[in-house]
Parts: sequence; C-alpha cells; structure tokens
Amino acid sequence: MTLPKRNERDYLEIKESAGGFSLFVRQEHASELSALLSQYGITYERKKSMAPGGDELFFSDVTLKPKVAVVLESYKNVKGS
Repeated sequence: MTLPKRNERDYLEIKESAGGFSLFVRQEHASELSALLSQYGITYERKKSMAPGGDELFFSDVTLKPKVAVVLESYKNVKGS
C-alpha cells in the first residue's frame, strides 16, 4: 500500500502585510499562479522574497482578498502538476 503524496501547494497562505496582503510563492509555482491571477484580472506586485527559492506577490487592494482566496484555493486543490 502506498500513501498519497502530500499536496505540494499547501504552503500557500495569505499573510497580512502593511498596506495590503501577500503570498510567498516558490519559484516552481510563481509563473503559473501569476498567470492564473492575471486571468482573473487581479493585479499585484511580484518581488524577490527574503526567503530563498521564492517570490512574494504583494496585493495592495484589500478588497481583492476574498477573490484572491478563492483563486488560491482552486489552485491548491487542482489535481496533477
């Protein structure tokens, strides 16, 4: 019997930030998540993260938070790679 693989996108969480909110995104997920957010018309600023291997997506418009949360959950729950 084999155990199911851990969802590699579970680390994605919205964090409160001064003037808005942000997401830490590993480099292997940054481009596809950025494209998905753009499809929904969600604007953000992509910055190099202080943590190695990732970027920070910063959202200054807090009214977008519920929309970003829905898109993020759909991205985290998608099957496959």
